[in-house]
Amino acid sequence: MKLTLMRLFHRTPGLRRVTQRIHPVWFFRMTHCSVTIAHLFWPHTKKLAQPFRAVVGDDLAPRELRVRARRYLLFLRLFKELELTWSNWEARHKDWVAVDGEPHLAKALQSGKGAILISCHNFGFSKLVAPALTLRGYNIYRGGGGKKDGRRVSRWGKDYQIGWQYLDYRDDYWHRLQSLKAIQTALAANAVIHVSPRAYLQGDEEMALEFFGRKYYLDSRWFRVFQICRAPVLPCFAIATPDGKIKINIGPALPTEAKPMGSKFARIASEYLTEFPELGRLWKGVYLNRRKF
Repeated sequence: MKLTLMRLFHRTPGLRRVTQRIHPVWFFRMTHCSVTIAHLFWPHTKKLAQPFRAVVGDDLAPRELRVRARRYLLFLRLFKELELTWSNWEARHKDWVAVDGEPHLAKALQSGKGAILISCHNFGFSKLVAPALTLRGYNIYRGGGGKKDGRRVSRWGKDYQIGWQYLDYRDDYWHRLQSLKAIQTALAANAVIHVSPRAYLQGDEEMALEFFGRKYYLDSRWFRVFQICRAPVLPCFAIATPDGKIKINIGPALPTEAKPMGSKFARIASEYLTEFPELGRLWKGVYLNRRKF
């Protein structure tokens, strides 16, 4: 694995004690400086930003495009390292991650049927939703494809160590049935499920994500599952703020029927993708017209 400045600081025993006392905002600023220098002088970094520029460039002024491209590179750098930093920062710097809209989640849980949070796949700092809400006392399950379990455990730790549980699902039909049963069991215990449905090049027009002249379609199967579960479903997006903090935005509950639910979430996700394109890890796939992101 590539040695980065953040990895060096957070995994070296002597430096780790020092890093624990440095507020994440200052560390983010230092990383931003290194990304800015790399963007100016390192050809590989410019190449890394090329898909982003190609997709969003026609809709942004040249100066804004340069700023957004640097933010995009910063996001890519930070996203990879968050598992390393979280264990150092979660207890000491709880103000680093804020939750906006928590009353919506509390209201959803009052029915005792649990709640489902959905984010846009490959967008924002969604991996922080489960650990951040765990710190606030919620019983959290985070959904994922399960293909990198060993790598996940080595970074975050086992479920009993990190406090939240990982809900593993794959593409085969039988495993998805097992996942549905696990979801229903968790919801019956009034837990919170967090998943990020994929989007595809083809699909239901009512569930279309529209951004920068492109269209992708949400996986409608997930919204049928959500309807079957009969638990409140809320949109959830974790974004970076200009002052170097993370804010988790939780919105009001979506409609209970699958199509209206997916349609409403598609509109919300499209707005986030358009307003914060620098927080997407999907631009290379979109640029290459890949089947899904």
